[in-house]
Amino acid sequence: MIAMCPGYGYGMLLQQAAKLHMTPKLRQAIRILQLPTPDLLETIRQELEQNPVLEAVDLPWIPVRRGPSGFDPLQHAAVPAKPTLERHLEEQLGTLSGIAQPLKRIVRYLIGNVDPNGYLVLPLERIAEDLRIDLRQVETALRILQGFEPAGVGARSLAECLLLQAQAMPRCPELVTLLIRNHLEDLAKLGPAVLAKRLEVPLADLRAAYGMIRSLNPRPGDAFQPADISYVMPDVRIERDGEFFSVTVLDAAAPRLTVHERYRAMARENGTPPEARKFLASSLNSASFLIKCIERRRQTLWRVTRAIVEEQADFFHYGVSRLKPLVLRQIADRVGMHESTVSRAAAGKYAQTPWGVFELGDFFPSGFNQGREDAASAASVKERIRERIQAEDVRAPFSDQALADLLAEEGIPVARRTVAKYREELGIASSVRRKAKF
Repeated sequence: MIAMCPGYGYGMLLQQAAKLHMTPKLRQAIRILQLPTPDLLETIRQELEQNPVLEAVDLPWIPVRRGPSGFDPLQHAAVPAKPTLERHLEEQLGTLSGIAQPLKRIVRYLIGNVDPNGYLVLPLERIAEDLRIDLRQVETALRILQGFEPAGVGARSLAECLLLQAQAMPRCPELVTLLIRNHLEDLAKLGPAVLAKRLEVPLADLRAAYGMIRSLNPRPGDAFQPADISYVMPDVRIERDGEFFSVTVLDAAAPRLTVHERYRAMARENGTPPEARKFLASSLNSASFLIKCIERRRQTLWRVTRAIVEEQADFFHYGVSRLKPLVLRQIADRVGMHESTVSRAAAGKYAQTPWGVFELGDFFPSGFNQGREDAASAASVKERIRERIQAEDVRAPFSDQALADLLAEEGIPVARRTVAKYREELGIASSVRRKAKF
């Protein structure tokens, strides 16, 4: 490389640097680990068609069936492996560097209060009050959140949502931002022609600006809404074994493959033509490496799931209400792997548990009081709300504020509007409608 040599100007310096070289085999190993089980089965199907030396011991071609464990997939419907808006935002937050952990926790709290349309539903002042921090810290966290994709996320109004998207556009005309800031209602009521005359701008320019505004998305979270329901088969089974839990990787997630011994023998025979021997050697090498990749997938999936069971022990003993916040690094440290490896192992994989079928990613929720022993995830907070409502006096049901106060007594700072949001997501009516009439 060319560099400045002190006292001598430009010159040549020889430096050593560590760099990861992604070989084709490494790419294949990473891909095999990351593939959801249906995609893995399709990949193996193609390999069996193309490689004559490869054999399947017992390949489950039909991914939806009732297994010997009694699992009925028709009773466990799940959406496709499509990230939720919350998870999409959490992943972006996880990639940020140079941001202090306290600020990240504030951003994570904001993410937990973003509704399915992508809007922040809690006033900044209320968030500052709930977290007992300065309002300026919340405003800084909001700027970080509003820099995430999809553009417009974290907005507190339609105008702010559209403005964030417009500002993210390259060379956005000033007229567009002017209309969004000051004349959005006028544009809807008066139309382009009247408004152009009132603002004294060319009608063509205003129509062009109006067209750009109409192209913006008023609900940036729509792309992350659940699509059609599909059925999933678990990749791992977690069963109670006395006071402990056992983990089994199911055959569908890591099918048993082998090499045909006849072809292995032919590759060693002297009478085999050189071209055929060369072809067989290549096929055997490819088959052996695929088998190693699948076995490594099985081991990694088992180790990651085992670590999740250990970290989320209370969930497996007591249910969703005891699910606690968990990050990839905690599992990575426990199993001695890189976070990216844990992420790939968990992506699109499902676990059959005593409490139902869960995606492994569900065991990495954001939460409240993260880092403390009494940390609680959003899912566990919802479950606690459900439990309180089920046990309430129907003559005097808990209001959303009363529920928030009860959670606060447990050390979980949840705002009233957050309680209302979770209650609505649970499909539970307000206290006024729940009150029994005698």
